[in-house]
Amino acid sequence: MATSPAPDRGFDPEAEQEVDFARYGRMLARRWWLVAVGLVAGAVIGFLVSLGGAKLYSATATIYLGQPYNPGGTSPVFTLQTNPSAVGQFANAQSIDATVAAKCKTSVESFRKGISVQKVATSSTVTKALAAVNPLVTVTVQAKGKVAACVANGLAYAAVAGIGAYPKAKIKNYEGHVNTDINAIKEINAELANSAVSGTDKLVAEQRLTSYQQDLSTFSGLLLLAKQVESPQVTIRAGARQVSAQSPRNTVLIAAIIGLILGVLGALLWDRVVPLLSSRNGS
Repeated sequence: MATSPAPDRGFDPEAEQEVDFARYGRMLARRWWLVAVGLVAGAVIGFLVSLGGAKLYSATATIYLGQPYNPGGTSPVFTLQTNPSAVGQFANAQSIDATVAAKCKTSVESFRKGISVQKVATSSTVTKALAAVNPLVTVTVQAKGKVAACVANGLAYAAVAGIGAYPKAKIKNYEGHVNTDINAIKEINAELANSAVSGTDKLVAEQRLTSYQQDLSTFSGLLLLAKQVESPQVTIRAGARQVSAQSPRNTVLIAAIIGLILGVLGALLWDRVVPLLSSRNGS
């Protein structure tokens, strides 16, 4: 039966590995300038890239949808405002985006894919206690440059104008009632102050005055309700903040590391690659 030859006792793998490491170290020491050039070049390139790259900004505007009520102000009603998805429809409408882009001096393409509309989540306890109250909705825009804030605010105000037709009409109606009552009260007070008016006429005027005062009180309250509760409004205007995932410092650091690796490879392969290239150019 054949036996395998005995291993050569003169061969030491660990010693051979130490020799290889030592040789690599000498190669790097001889071509240290390649490592340094790679490191510096990478850092410079990374710095230039960080300067030339457009920064990404995000801006969020918060909208209160408003809670519409019936004309008497006694019970909630369902309108466009009660559907939070309506804000998204306005914010993503091509015509509205074009109008906002013109006002912000940019193009629709610069922010179209960065539009995000979300309903602000509330706790279940609050939702059950205030079942009739509409939630807040945010309009977020991501775009290159600080134009994101202008666009987010523009879209938010456009959405508010689009969903607020019902309370706007109520406000106009209530303001008409209030102005009529105020003018009538002024005329009646002037009549009561006139000494030429008979006592009987003044009694009638006082009854009319009471009626107009009650009417004024009612419609003043309804007007306040329509303005402060029913009307949608932008409660928090958007402000731009930078959201670029890669900061300039990280860009420079990563590029410098890549340059360092390339410099090390160049130093290790120099003795093989340069003679090969020289022989090819000479032939």
